[in-house]
Amino acid sequence: MSFLTERQKKNLNLAILGYLEDNGFTETAKHFKQDTELENETGTPQILSRKWNSVMRLQKKTLQLEKQVQKLEEDLSHTSLGKKQETRKDAIPTQPARYTFQGHIAPVVSIAYHPVYTLLASVSDDAKIKIWDYETGEYQRTLGGHTDSIQDVVFSHDGKLLASSSADLSIKIWDTISGWENTKTLIGHEHNISGLCFMPGSSHLLSCSRDTTIKMWEISTGYCVKTFEGHDEWVRQIDVNPEGTLLASCSNDQNCKLWDISSGKCTATLRGHKNAIECVCFAPESVNKFIAKYEQSEKKQKNQNLQVETTTKYVATGSRDRMIRIWNILTNQCVFELKGHDNWVRSIFFHPIGQFLISCSDDRSIKVWDLSTKRCVKTIENAHEHFIQTIKWNPTFPQMSSGSVDGTIKVWDCK
Repeated sequence: MSFLTERQKKNLNLAILGYLEDNGFTETAKHFKQDTELENETGTPQILSRKWNSVMRLQKKTLQLEKQVQKLEEDLSHTSLGKKQETRKDAIPTQPARYTFQGHIAPVVSIAYHPVYTLLASVSDDAKIKIWDYETGEYQRTLGGHTDSIQDVVFSHDGKLLASSSADLSIKIWDTISGWENTKTLIGHEHNISGLCFMPGSSHLLSCSRDTTIKMWEISTGYCVKTFEGHDEWVRQIDVNPEGTLLASCSNDQNCKLWDISSGKCTATLRGHKNAIECVCFAPESVNKFIAKYEQSEKKQKNQNLQVETTTKYVATGSRDRMIRIWNILTNQCVFELKGHDNWVRSIFFHPIGQFLISCSDDRSIKVWDLSTKRCVKTIENAHEHFIQTIKWNPTFPQMSSGSVDGTIKVWDCK
């Protein structure tokens, strides 16, 4: 089947006729004229040769471009914008810091990595949100809108939204796709809003406050759809398990509470810290094998109030009592403590492979804890010039960042 028009067919036949005549194929040209009804036509001289040479040049160029595309794909696969980097077993923070971002004029309170792009957001007591490129080390932009200290910042799981909370009693939603526009402002808390967490799917946002409550917000409408009440003092931080069924909260009342998100009921209160709890974090499933061996052999009473499905067995808390505690959420028991910081523990996270927990403190250090031995295996002393208030793991690249009262953010490669 030919897809050529009648005019294109005629031009092609004339080009073939010209080629036959130019190269001495007189008899063949005569028969070709008769077969194609071109007896009264003259072939187009050298056009077929020129077309053929053009095709060969295009083919060569195509091969060159295919090689370039292949090389670019290989290069991209080694960057954080390509496929997700595999985390090495021993990928822990190394010195010196890759970058130190300076620009805030007050303490840095919280930071957040974008889940797709090479962007890091930071918030400060200066009421500003700053966006940085952690790959190039360049400052990108500043978002203004809050009128008081910003307490927390988080990206949605798809990276399309950024949420920030402030002592001005508001939560702001920023659209990262349409030029970082502030699309919604959520009002409902009666005091400083200290923590935020997106639900899986990013259709809802959770917030906690000094007003002792936790609220769930529907992003599309901006309405508060649920309020969790039970803490006696300032709720400092919150976290949600991967399935979106459990909520963990920590407070100045020295307790960590677990909540059934669907019902809004508190399923457990974990007690043991001797001062305010600053941070809380659910452990990924990869942690289970490293901690399970420290569980006491005798059968423990299971939490009968925990009726939700979850792969999460453990939660970690960090406190002003300088301790980090690992809790079994099925038994509500503290499995063990991690001791080593000389001041308040401000922020913690679990390493994605599960073996390590990383913490920062007002003692200006960052510590890496091996959960299989319960020992600190690395300490970065004087990581900042002042208290370290926040640390976060990069979800797409072996890297972490820290933010400090000294007003800086540091980016640490993990090797």
